[in-house]
Amino acid sequence: MTQASCSGAGPSNHLLSCTFCRSVEDELKRESYADASVVAISYLVMLGYIALALAALPPPQQLLQVFVLSRASLGAGGVLIVASSVAGSLGLCSMFGMWSTLIIMEVIPFLVLAVGVDNMFVLAHALARQDPTLPLVTRAGLALGSAGPSITLAASCEVLAFGLGSLTPMPAVRNFSLCAATAVLLDFILQVTVFMALLVLDSKRLQQSRLDCLPCIRVPYRDATGQWVYDDVSEDPEDEESTLLGSSGPGGHGPRNDGWSLAGVTSRLKGLAGSRGNQGSGTADPGEMYYAPQQELSPTAAAEGSGSVGATATNGSTAPETSQEIGASGTTMGSAAAATGGRARDRPSNGGSMFTPAAAIPGVTKSGPGLLHGDKLSLQALLQAYMERVHAPLLMNPLVQLVVVAVFITGLFVAAALIPRLSVGLDQAVALPRDSYLQTYYRDVMSYLRVGPPLFLVVEGVNVSAAAPDINKLCSVAGCNQDSLSVRVSEAALSPASTYIASPAASWVDDFLSWINPSLPKCCRLNPDDSPQLGPPGSRCPPPDQPPCSTNASLCAACQSCLSELPVGGRPHAAQVSKFLPWFLESVPSEGCAKGGAGAYNSALQKDNNDPTGIAGLSQGMITASAFRTYHTALNRQHDFIAALSAARSFTEQASRNLGIRVYPYSVFHIFFEQYLNTRRDAALLVGLPLLAIFSICWLFTSSLWGSVILLVMLLSLMIQLAGAMYMAGIEVNAVSLVNLAMALGIAVEFCAHILHSFCVSHGSRVARAKAALVKMGAPVTSGITLTKFAGVVVLAFARTQIFEVYYFRLYLALVILGAAHGLVLLPVVLSRIGPPSWSDRKVAASPTSMELEPSRSLGVQGEQTIAREDAAGRLPAVAATGMAATAAALTSGSGQQQIID
Repeated sequence: MTQASCSGAGPSNHLLSCTFCRSVEDELKRESYADASVVAISYLVMLGYIALALAALPPPQQLLQVFVLSRASLGAGGVLIVASSVAGSLGLCSMFGMWSTLIIMEVIPFLVLAVGVDNMFVLAHALARQDPTLPLVTRAGLALGSAGPSITLAASCEVLAFGLGSLTPMPAVRNFSLCAATAVLLDFILQVTVFMALLVLDSKRLQQSRLDCLPCIRVPYRDATGQWVYDDVSEDPEDEESTLLGSSGPGGHGPRNDGWSLAGVTSRLKGLAGSRGNQGSGTADPGEMYYAPQQELSPTAAAEGSGSVGATATNGSTAPETSQEIGASGTTMGSAAAATGGRARDRPSNGGSMFTPAAAIPGVTKSGPGLLHGDKLSLQALLQAYMERVHAPLLMNPLVQLVVVAVFITGLFVAAALIPRLSVGLDQAVALPRDSYLQTYYRDVMSYLRVGPPLFLVVEGVNVSAAAPDINKLCSVAGCNQDSLSVRVSEAALSPASTYIASPAASWVDDFLSWINPSLPKCCRLNPDDSPQLGPPGSRCPPPDQPPCSTNASLCAACQSCLSELPVGGRPHAAQVSKFLPWFLESVPSEGCAKGGAGAYNSALQKDNNDPTGIAGLSQGMITASAFRTYHTALNRQHDFIAALSAARSFTEQASRNLGIRVYPYSVFHIFFEQYLNTRRDAALLVGLPLLAIFSICWLFTSSLWGSVILLVMLLSLMIQLAGAMYMAGIEVNAVSLVNLAMALGIAVEFCAHILHSFCVSHGSRVARAKAALVKMGAPVTSGITLTKFAGVVVLAFARTQIFEVYYFRLYLALVILGAAHGLVLLPVVLSRIGPPSWSDRKVAASPTSMELEPSRSLGVQGEQTIAREDAAGRLPAVAATGMAATAAALTSGSGQQQIID
């Protein structure tokens, strides 16, 4: 019979469904190839999204720049880093003897891609927030100093969480946890080194207007005068080499005196804040500064360089006018910018700084490289505008916060009530392709099979000496103990609903004692004479109805019973058992003697060719291991198999305690379902220990016990609600779902850690810091994890195999939705009410004023900035003089360009 015949009709038009020993293995192998294209498409969709999210659309008059702004090479480099991390982790784990499973190959790339892409967007966003007037390398250092702590916090939590996940006894989960911890660690190292270098190179490519993927080709663009030019910073050595801030000579061209170290940059920022405008005495951390997108100037705006603030942008919008002119230095752009095609070749001649204050001309911070890519449309800008204009203000509304807390608390209690209803197991039909012939087999087994699998009760170390009571502890014939193992099995068969035992045990001890008993003289017989056919004297003589006795009666006429009478106690001696037990196993049952053990007990006793008797330990008077066979009731569902295994374990444990001998159960399905006996304990261990580790790491990194508790509560709430979503989606608890839960915990850290860290480093009231954290990190988290995973998960809904559709699509979709809801909705609400104090509280108390310039990138509103400034008591909003913008413009209430955050 072939596998193809299983799906056809049998004799008399009967439908035939069958399976083979290799069926499951073959179908699983076919499954891995069947959905390989779906998985590949999922990763390609995520790769395409990454390139799209990092890219931008230029203004309509500069459509050629779309080939410059695509940034597909940067996205491909980031994905290559993820692939390298996965390959490195698999190689290291294999080097230490760990096998790679299908779960590891499917889940770890998804996990590392989520973590890696999030870090990519966080780093890219941090670089975009830096002052564009600084050299690129300096901006990269400040960006890494700004985003590095939160990335390190998240990566440390994930590595330790996965490392502790390896303590679970389930091999699939343990191997996954070790490989995942290694992959996340490698990805973190490569992200903060290799990807940061790629980001700097790609930014330099953008500045020089070079083609994406082919940087040797430069693409021209139309400047404000309509001329085709190149924006190439490398052709003007002063752009890269001149001292831009705090210069010693007039016009800002003096040499550097302390290098572009972080300390030097900080010193220059402080000096600039004190010398320009003199409107405030506070300073802002350069790593936390944000500069709005740079826009192109129309010729009119470019010609009005040193006038009032009311410059006109290219889209026709007019900037609001301030009540006073720019500070004492009077920065001038000059009309030379237009004469040189918008390129920063001419320096100001009035002895002032070469930079235009950010508040002086909306959206413009310098008249040099970078103007090209300021007036552009991108997904990041859309998300930033949404976070700043809609999401953050809406969440700070007290009524909305009340609704959010009520919804999440309700969902938490509902999910907690659903967790006990989660079923354990993995339906075989779900793990196989939908068109597999085994689907029909499993369906018919479930519907029609009424015979349970065999159950073997294995007994170790049976002493066969007549003086030992072991035989009586096992048998059920006359003279045996009333609570012997065979008697216990017979009693258990009377209540099959709870014991899952369908029939009494087939006991080789009972049949052997009956076979050797002299009351059955035709069973155990020996030949007293030397015979060519029967052998030497003392050899076994078969029953009369078996050859050669059945064909030649005279040949076996002298055969006699093995025992003339039973020894004292009714049990044979050890020497007799050693001699006659092998005969019993060779005796074929027949009408003359139905108690023969051949066939029924061929594998009931452990064999050993080195033992003279052929049975392990029998020559020493001890049977090493033997089995008593019974049957389970019909098992049709996953729950039935798990419950039957648990009942068998409970039965044998109690028998071992009462009888004083070791008994354990075995059935053909036990090896597959043993992992589910302690699944709930493993799940609690898999989630509980990593949660404690994340709490400890967060406390160590942030020095905030309260902030660590909030993160712990957020993650615990997310995992509980994810478990409730598993019940609603019909997902069972097994190795696949546990691995996905471990991965979910790691991704959940990415949703929450960046927001929490940004909140801790911000200044001001809780509401102001929560809003600033959302504005600063909401867009990278949304684009880096939420949308990336959503794009890849949707493709998995079209998989041919149900396991991808159930355990990956449904679970990952629930993870993305719940993770985004907790990180971007619930966490900011909680922080705005009971968040931990700011890290800079001590610094604020020591200085008369403090301020922080938070990110504010809004689409369509050019140069909009969010400036937060408070006095020592945190009450009085005032005008903030930023270190880099050095503006003296007055802020008016209700202005569409600036907002005061309290």
